[in-house]
Amino acid sequence: MNHTLLGLIYFMAFSHSLMLAISLWHRSAKQSSGRWLALLTLIVSYKLFEGGALYTGLYPFLAHSMDLLPGEILVIGPLLYIYSIVVVGKRPARSALLSCHFIPALAIWLFNSPAVFRGTDAKIAMWETVATSSGGAPLPIYLVILLLGMKVHLSVYLYLSWREIRLFEHASANLRSDNSQQVLANIKSLIAAFFVLEMLWAGLFIGQQYFGLDSLTKVGEIWLLLVAALMLGIGYIGLQRPDLIFTKEEYTLAQSRADSNTQDKTDNIKYFHSALPMETAELLAKELEHHIQAKQLYLDEKLSLTDLAKATGIKAHTLSQVINLTMKTSFYKLINTYRIQHAIELIDNPAMNWTLERIAYESGFTNRVTFSKAFKEVMQCTPSAYKKEKVRVS
Repeated sequence: MNHTLLGLIYFMAFSHSLMLAISLWHRSAKQSSGRWLALLTLIVSYKLFEGGALYTGLYPFLAHSMDLLPGEILVIGPLLYIYSIVVVGKRPARSALLSCHFIPALAIWLFNSPAVFRGTDAKIAMWETVATSSGGAPLPIYLVILLLGMKVHLSVYLYLSWREIRLFEHASANLRSDNSQQVLANIKSLIAAFFVLEMLWAGLFIGQQYFGLDSLTKVGEIWLLLVAALMLGIGYIGLQRPDLIFTKEEYTLAQSRADSNTQDKTDNIKYFHSALPMETAELLAKELEHHIQAKQLYLDEKLSLTDLAKATGIKAHTLSQVINLTMKTSFYKLINTYRIQHAIELIDNPAMNWTLERIAYESGFTNRVTFSKAFKEVMQCTPSAYKKEKVRVS
C-alpha cells in the first residue's frame, strides 16, 4: 500500500479516536466506567498518531512528540479489565490495588526512559531506521521473549475482562430492562475478537522468527489499524452507555445466580438460598403484575430489578425467583412485554398519529432498535409492519 495514503488513513483514525476519547470523558461522570474507556481510546489515538507521522514521513517534524509511551500494550489490558470490573460493580476497596495492574507498564517505561527523553535528532534517526526496515530480520531471543510476554500479559487481561462481561451479559436479562445486555454482548464479542487477533499475531510472529514466514511483515503496516478498529469499536459501544455500572446489590444477585448455575446445570435457575412454596410464589406473581400494571412501572426506561423490589416491597432475590420459576420468563422479557402491550395500545389509538420513534420512547424503550427487536419477539412482526397492517384493515 502507498505509505502516504496509509499515513493519511492513520491520521483520520487518530482524529476519530481522539474525538471519541473526548466525548467519552465529557459524557461520563467522575469514577464511571466511561472514564476508563476514554483513557483507553486516548492511548490508542496516540499510537495512531505515531503511525500517521511515520507513514506520511512527517516524523522529522513531530519527533519530539513521538515515542513517549513505550510498552503501551501493557496499559491497554489493565485499562480494559478495570473498565470491566467497574461496569459489573466489582470495584476494589483501595485505589492502590488498581495501580498495581500498571507496574509492568511502568517498569518498561522506566527501562526505556533514556530513549523517551533523548534528543530530537536521535529520535529522527530511530524513526528513519523503523521506516526503512523490512521488519523480517530475526530478533534476539531476549526481545522475542519480551514481545511474547507482553502479548501473554495482554491476553490474560483480555480473558479476565471477557469473563467479567460474560457473567453480567447473562445476568443483566434478570437485572435490567434496558439495553445493558446488548451493550455487554457487543463488548464481549469485540474482546473475544481482540483475543483472537493477538493469538494470530503471536502465531505469525513465531512463524516469522523461526520458520521463515513473512506473513507478519505483509500485514504489519495495517496491524495497528486492526487493533484500533476493535478498541474503538468497544469505545463507540461504551459511548451508548458511558455510565453503565451495576450496583453492589446487583453484583451480589449476579454472583448468586452464577453460584446457583454451578450447582445445577439445568435450564431452570435453582434458588437454594430461599425456596418459596408454590402457592406463595403464585400470590407474589399476581401481586407483582398488579404493581407493574397499576403504577405503569414499565414506562421507566431505566427500571431495574432492584428498583422494582423497592416499588413492590418484595426482596430482589425473591422477585427474581418468582419471575424466573413461576412466571417462566426473565425480568427483561417481562417488562418488555408490558411495554409492547402499551405500544400496541398507542398504535391502535386513531387519535394518536405518532411516529414509531415517539411510541418507542413513550412505551419505555431507550431507542428504536431495541423497540423493534422486542416487538418482533412478542408479536412475530416488526412495529412498522404491524402499523401498516392496522392502517390497511382500517
